[in-house]
Amino acid sequence: MRTCELSNCGRRHKGRGMCDMHLQRQRRTGTTASPVRSLAERFWAKVDRRGPDDCWPWTAATNEHGYGVLRPQGRRCGPGLKAHRVAAVLAGMDIEGRDVLHSCDNPPCCNAAHLRPGTPADNAADMVERDRVAHGERAGTAKLTVAEAIEIRRRRLAGERRKEVAAAFGVSGATVTRIASGQGWRRAVTPPAARDLIAAVVEALTGEAS
Repeated sequence: MRTCELSNCGRRHKGRGMCDMHLQRQRRTGTTASPVRSLAERFWAKVDRRGPDDCWPWTAATNEHGYGVLRPQGRRCGPGLKAHRVAAVLAGMDIEGRDVLHSCDNPPCCNAAHLRPGTPADNAADMVERDRVAHGERAGTAKLTVAEAIEIRRRRLAGERRKEVAAAFGVSGATVTRIASGQGWRRAVTPPAARDLIAAVVEALTGEAS
């Protein structure tokens, strides 16, 4: 069987020394060269490159957390590559087994100047520092609103019995104590530095240690 004469093809000959695929490509584009682009070419075609200090947003698909995603070469399904990780690799960073952190806190940003490798602990610390951890009524399991948590603390510190406050809001007595002492819903109702003071006030007013 005659085969395509182009190097490393091996497909069945169609005409002019070429297989059907190469013959059609020649007719469409004027060349038999593969139209497949490199990862870098595909990647940068989907990034809005701005000033050197600006965020460079990913302009294609994103995941549920807002991070850009890119399909690996030659794959139409399966897990995608995270765009900011590709940006880090193209910039020469060693990210094997490491997270890639954004200094700009902007998930679709692909500017390598805003990226750095880090450990999962570094990433977790960033989340806490920048208030990206779900807490208070933002937490999926929350039964109270911020306003209700503030009211619980006010009523408890005013001397109302823990059992009565708990019944009024449909929560446990332990939850009431945690909120009143600043151990629960701390970010919503209490500056962290005031926790010890509030606990002391609770004990002074009620005679009950929190």
